[in-house]
Amino acid sequence: MTELLSADLLIIFKAYLMTLAWSFIAWPVVSKIFRELPDKGWAMGRIIFTVGISLIVWNLAYLGIPMNTNTGVGVSVAVALVVSMVFSINRERLPKHDFRRTIKFIVLEEYLFIVGFGLMAIVRGFAPEIHSLEKFMDYGFIKRYLESPVLPTGDMWMAMKNINYYSFGHFWSSVLIRILGVTPAIGYNLVLAFIAGTGLSMSFMVVSNLTTGKDKAGIIGGLIGSMAVMVGGNFHALWYLLSHLGMNGYWYADATRFIHNTIHEFPSYSFIVSDLHGHLLDLPMVLAFIGIYVVWVKQGKLIFEVLMGVLMGVMMMTNTWDLAVYGLLMIVFAITVLFSGKIRFVKLTRAAFVMMIMITLTAGLWWVNFQSISNGVGLVKERTPLWQLAVLWTGGVIAGLLALMTSIKGKQRLTVLSIFITVVLLIVIPELVYAKDIYPNHPRANTMFKLTYQAFIMMGLMLGVAAGQAAGGWKKKPSIRLIAGFLSIIIFSGSMIFPVNGFTSYYANFKEYKGLDGEAWMAEEMPEKYQASMFLRKNSNGMNMVEAVGDSYSNFNAVSVFSGVPTICGWRVHEWLWRGGYETVGLRDGEVKSIYEGKNKEEVMKILSKYRVGWVLIGSDERQKYQVNETVLLSLGKIAWTDKNTYLIKVEN
Repeated sequence: MTELLSADLLIIFKAYLMTLAWSFIAWPVVSKIFRELPDKGWAMGRIIFTVGISLIVWNLAYLGIPMNTNTGVGVSVAVALVVSMVFSINRERLPKHDFRRTIKFIVLEEYLFIVGFGLMAIVRGFAPEIHSLEKFMDYGFIKRYLESPVLPTGDMWMAMKNINYYSFGHFWSSVLIRILGVTPAIGYNLVLAFIAGTGLSMSFMVVSNLTTGKDKAGIIGGLIGSMAVMVGGNFHALWYLLSHLGMNGYWYADATRFIHNTIHEFPSYSFIVSDLHGHLLDLPMVLAFIGIYVVWVKQGKLIFEVLMGVLMGVMMMTNTWDLAVYGLLMIVFAITVLFSGKIRFVKLTRAAFVMMIMITLTAGLWWVNFQSISNGVGLVKERTPLWQLAVLWTGGVIAGLLALMTSIKGKQRLTVLSIFITVVLLIVIPELVYAKDIYPNHPRANTMFKLTYQAFIMMGLMLGVAAGQAAGGWKKKPSIRLIAGFLSIIIFSGSMIFPVNGFTSYYANFKEYKGLDGEAWMAEEMPEKYQASMFLRKNSNGMNMVEAVGDSYSNFNAVSVFSGVPTICGWRVHEWLWRGGYETVGLRDGEVKSIYEGKNKEEVMKILSKYRVGWVLIGSDERQKYQVNETVLLSLGKIAWTDKNTYLIKVEN
């Protein structure tokens, strides 16, 4: 264990140094754009660098240029380095007092990044498995993006079809893995760590910039806000503690399924279970957007509107719900300022136009290749009891009210007010309408999930603002400051109950360190599938494969995921959702059965040719699900690999 941990610490340290280099490359650009911020934009450097590189490769690859390779990414990094050098020429030096202040904030933000990145990477070492929940899906997407020089890339569970999902975040992950120079199995866990580090530092940046008064207030608020957003939980754990006079029998996942037939997750839970889903992959982009939004309200510069538009385009491709959420925030802000008379209608119109243009330029190529999976909107038939809403959200709503009460009049109060109103709307909307999907028994689950996830983030930021204002950012009425400070401490403390229970439960009290390799479990628990995957990685000839069609969340279809070679049909319900109907999935499901049970070689070969299948897997899953006709299958070609009762047939045309 000691040797394994030592080796991983070296990997983590090298990866950190690499990300630090990204910050330095981005620094000449971000420090010029965000020169009026205390940190001069340092916290956003890593995200601006990696998203910028990803967008270059993404759009060129969508134009058919084979840029999605190690070489292509390397060229893009070189271009970024040249841009950085150009911006470095004739840079103005900061005054001595301003330089010291900037260094202070940079050191704090870098400390938070190191804590988030390092601790999350080590925590993942206690349960690094790319296994359970929807990790197969996430890893499969990343693997496909690592295999395809041009885009869009093929779906690992729907051979001859492209990925039809908002998966830019998975592509961004693949770019991070390429630049870090690690294996995908280790890179999966380092991406989680990277999100944790950038999330902490950028939450700090947002809150400290939104807090008025001396730097001390911003620093205190920033530290509390960053912890509340990235580590804290909702108030289900506190309610359980008070109602049961202890935590015996508490299961951390109940905090995300408390309301009947719904989901209400938050970042801390996401880091515990560690699915690399769109809502988590989009977290750094969301925080960057909010940070730029706060600066834009203060300064109103065109460059911020451009950047917000780009980030909204990235949201659209990463977690489309977030585009709607932060579009709502902008609408709320526009209505608020129009009533206040602080910003003119012409300026708001210009901002909306610029952002729409940038969204189109950023996401246009992806959008024309994407088939919408939306089924419209419906009215809810079941609403949440008020007491359950109170259990989950009272603390966050109080935090928002405290932030609003202690904000000074002017643009700061308008910013906080627009965020607070948006939070309330995000909680209320799932009680009125929902977006239709293929889960009739849980009609509003996904709507509540995606909306309240962002509400939680904004509530955490407002808790930080309230704490910072109470610590000295607000000079009026000491009694209110005292009340705000006291309630902020109570709310923050209550939010910290969840992570203590959740992390220790999921990671088995951190007793056994297993390392960062997310594939090691497979070699032990499913050795035949693992070896088959390794063989296909080394010997794949561009042809697809076929394996048994599995149900979602099962261990089926692991070979297509871990090898990166697409199969005819994978997890059925997921593909049903992505394809907007079951017709295609049902057809392919039947064809796979015909392959394994077929009595006529010519008919089987016809199906294999249709999907360019060059490999047929026969193992325990196939024998469990089908009455496998091995005589016909063996006549298709030669056994290229075998291990015990599992083998791969290489199809001969």
